[in-house]
Amino acid sequence: MSKALRARQRPLRIILVGLLAAALGAGAARADPRKDLVTGAGLVGLSVTNLGYVGNAFSNPSQPSCEYPLRSHVEHVFMGGLWVGAVAPDGTIHVSTGAQDAANLVAGDEVREFQDAAGEPVYVWSNSQNSDQYDPRALATQHIQVVFDDYATIESGNHVPLGLKVVLRALAWGNPYADDFVILDYSIINISGGELRDVYVGYWTDTTVGNTTVTNPYDPQAPVRWNYYDDMNGGWRPGDVAGDPAIWMMYERDDDGDDKMATSWVGGRLLGAMPAVAPQAERSPVSYNAWRFRNVPAEDDIYVVNPGTEYEEERPGKYQIMANGDFDVGQTAVENFTLASDWVAMLSTGPFPFLAPDDTIHVTFAVVCAADSLALLANGRIAQLAYDQGFSIPSGPPSPRLQVATDNDRVLLSWPPGDPDAEDPALRSPEHHISAITGRPDFQGYRIYRFQGEAITDDPYRIATLVAQYDQIDGIGFDTGLPPLNALDRREFIDDHLLDGFPYWYSVVSFSAPDLEAGLPEYQSGFNENAQLVYPGSAPSTAEDPRAVGVYPNPYRVASLYDSPRGEVELSRKIWFTGLPVRCRIQVFNLAGDLVRTLWHDDPTSGTEPWDLLSEPTRAIATGLYVYVVQDLSTGDLQRGKLVIIK
Repeated sequence: MSKALRARQRPLRIILVGLLAAALGAGAARADPRKDLVTGAGLVGLSVTNLGYVGNAFSNPSQPSCEYPLRSHVEHVFMGGLWVGAVAPDGTIHVSTGAQDAANLVAGDEVREFQDAAGEPVYVWSNSQNSDQYDPRALATQHIQVVFDDYATIESGNHVPLGLKVVLRALAWGNPYADDFVILDYSIINISGGELRDVYVGYWTDTTVGNTTVTNPYDPQAPVRWNYYDDMNGGWRPGDVAGDPAIWMMYERDDDGDDKMATSWVGGRLLGAMPAVAPQAERSPVSYNAWRFRNVPAEDDIYVVNPGTEYEEERPGKYQIMANGDFDVGQTAVENFTLASDWVAMLSTGPFPFLAPDDTIHVTFAVVCAADSLALLANGRIAQLAYDQGFSIPSGPPSPRLQVATDNDRVLLSWPPGDPDAEDPALRSPEHHISAITGRPDFQGYRIYRFQGEAITDDPYRIATLVAQYDQIDGIGFDTGLPPLNALDRREFIDDHLLDGFPYWYSVVSFSAPDLEAGLPEYQSGFNENAQLVYPGSAPSTAEDPRAVGVYPNPYRVASLYDSPRGEVELSRKIWFTGLPVRCRIQVFNLAGDLVRTLWHDDPTSGTEPWDLLSEPTRAIATGLYVYVVQDLSTGDLQRGKLVIIK
C-alpha cells in the first residue's frame, strides 16, 4: 500500500472555489470563525471544532488535543477529521476532507476543505440536570453540536466541493462506566441540488501518544522534543475479537511508553451508519488504510505521476483509498505495518449508492481511550452499546453544584440538596432526582473524592482518595446519614489538615440505590461533572475577621516543592499572597522602585492569590529583595511587606 500512497508536492496558490460555491454564497473572502470546544464530562479531553476536524495539532498548550485521562498531560491525537468522497452529477470524482497530513495547524488549514457553515449556531448542552448547560435536547452529559460545509477555498487549488453540509454531534458521558470515549455522530446532507452517487465516508486520524511533561510538542526549541515516529498501529475487524462480532476499529499506542509516562491506547471505532451499507461480495464494506506521514494521496481521483517518462505511474487518489476494502495490519508485500513509525490512518465505509438532494447519511465513529488493549476493547464495546441504544445511557442523579471555599489548612465544600417541591428538574436534583427509567426517586447518597496533585495521571476513581461517603437513612446501604445543612441550607463538608498552597482536586458525586424491582444496579455520576482544583489557604480578610497580608514561601527558593511539574520551569513557579481582602490590588516593586507586576484579586471565598514570579512583560524576575503593596479596593487601606527570591 505504501508504494501507491507516495505523494508528490503540490504548488500552493489561492484560487476561487468555483461557480458552485459562488452560486451558494460561499465566497473565497469568507473567514472561518473557528470555535474551539473541549469535551470534559468524562476522562477524554478532545478538542472539537466547527471546521471539520477534531484535535488541535498541539497548537495550544493550555487546551488538550485529546488528553486522557483528562488533566494527565498524556496526549493521543494530533488531528482527526471527516472525509467524504462521491461521484458528482457530471461523473467526476471528488473528496472533501476535514483534515489531511499536515505538520501543524496552519498547514492543516491550507489543505482543509470544510469550513464553518455561515449563520449556523454552535450548541453546548448537557443532560445533567445540575449543569448550567442543561437542556432537555441533550443526549449526553456533554453534547457539542456544530455545523460545517465543504465550500472552503483552500490554497492547494484543486478542491471541488461536493455540496455538503455536515452536522456533528460530539457526545461525552460522565458516568464511570462510559467516560472513556467520545462519540462523533456525523449527519451528512446533500445541499448541492444534484444527486451524488457511490458515496464513501471516512474518519481520518493522525494519532500520536506521549506525555507533554516528558517530550514537549509545543516548543520547537525544547531540549526533548515530541517523538512522532514511535507509534505502533493496528486494527480489529469482525472475527478478530471474541464476543465483539461488530468490531471495526483502528488503534495506536506509543512503542516505548515515554518511560512509562504514556502507556495508554487510543482507538477509532466505526459504530454504524444509516442507511446501512449493503454488503458486496467482492469488497469489504469497511476499509482500514494506514500510511506513513506525508504519504496522503495527492489527488481526489486516480492520477498520473511522471507522465510521458519511463517512470510514469498511475496512482489511486483519496477516493480509491476510501473504497479499496483493504485492512492494513501485519506485514504485507508492500509495507510492514508492525513497525513503529509516524502512522496516519483512516477507517472508511461505503458505498452509499445514492444521496439525493436534501437527503442525509448518518455515519458514527467513536474516539476511544484506555489504559491497555483489553480495556480499549471493553470501552469500545460500551461505545457500541451506547450507539445501538440510540445514545441512551442509563444514569442516576447528577453531581451537585459544588461551591468551594478555603481557610488555613482546610477546604470547605458546600452544595444545595435540591427542592422536592420544584417542578424544574434542575432545582429538584440531586436528592430528589426522578429516574428516567423507572419514574421513581433514585437518589441514595454522596461520595467525596480528593486527589493531591495538579496532574491526574490515571483514572481518578483509582488514584483519588474517597474521603467521605454519605448514605441517606432509609434501610438501604450503610444508613450513615447525609452531610449536615449549614445556615444557608446547603450541604457542607470540611476537609482539614491539608497543606496550604498545594494543589488538591475535589469532586462530589451522587449515586443511586440499586432498584431490585426494575433490575437496575447502582449508578454514579461523573467525577468531572463538578471537579475543582483547589489550593488551600487563608479565608479572605473582612472587617469582622481582619487578617494580616503575608507571603509564602518566603524566602522563595527555586525548585521548591511548590513548583508545578508541568511546563517550562520559569512558567511553573508560584508563590502565594495570603490574608487578602475580598477585592484588592497587589503591586510588586523592586528596590529601585520599579513596578514589576500588578495582580488583581476578587474572590469572596479565598484570601489567597498566586504569583507566577514573572514580570509584566512575561519575563523571569531576578534574585533579590522585593516590596509588595496590597490595597483593599473597598476601603482603600494599604498593607506592605517584603519578599525574597533566591535562584
